[in-house]
Amino acid sequence: MKKVVLASIIAATSLIAASDKQIEDFYSEMVNGGIKVKVTDRHKIAGDIEAVVVNLSKDDNSQDEIVFTKGDYIFPDVIDLKEQKSFLSEMKKDVAAKGISKIYKEEDKSNIITLGSDSKKPTIIMFSDPECPYCRAELAKIETTLKDNNVELILTPVHDLSSLQKSALIYKEAKSAKSDSDKVKILRKYFAEDYNVDEKSVSKEASDKIDDLRKKYISAGVRSVPFIINKSDLK
Repeated sequence: MKKVVLASIIAATSLIAASDKQIEDFYSEMVNGGIKVKVTDRHKIAGDIEAVVVNLSKDDNSQDEIVFTKGDYIFPDVIDLKEQKSFLSEMKKDVAAKGISKIYKEEDKSNIITLGSDSKKPTIIMFSDPECPYCRAELAKIETTLKDNNVELILTPVHDLSSLQKSALIYKEAKSAKSDSDKVKILRKYFAEDYNVDEKSVSKEASDKIDDLRKKYISAGVRSVPFIINKSDLK
């Protein structure tokens, strides 16, 4: 699916009014190949500024774009200088939470690696990839994270086949892990930068299963890793 370049919107904002139909028509002119465009949500965020969610879909693929509008103008983001926050970042979290919620509630427990079980602590859901350097950094401080949170880890690799294979092996070994420390050891083994997976040790079926898992959550809004969301935000 062709991704809309928001910079192009800025250059043409004076050409449209900000009704749903006109926004949909404007997007439709920017994409091609039978992509369906629909405004799925809009609400005021500050004064007369509205946040607008535009869904782009084709066949089984779907993605949401977020823009902001006031009068005849559209903006890619709104920054609150006083609060030091990006409304785009906040909206992305909200949209992702809605998409993830239904899928997560129906998720096979074997695809969730749990770390920590303290009912007094909040739980965060972490989407990760064994070949992502930023995911490795998160794993490096997992003991500190677990002091204040329980963690539920789902592997949604964004890298190539070897990452899918490593994820499959992690899930396989984690099933027999008896403690959090055992699970962390398994994770660190396969997340290690110098670990090379033996391709013969992972079947195509196992790799395809991880590929299906990641595609499912990418469609729900997990576009990069590590992606961390509070479990309490899933309604």
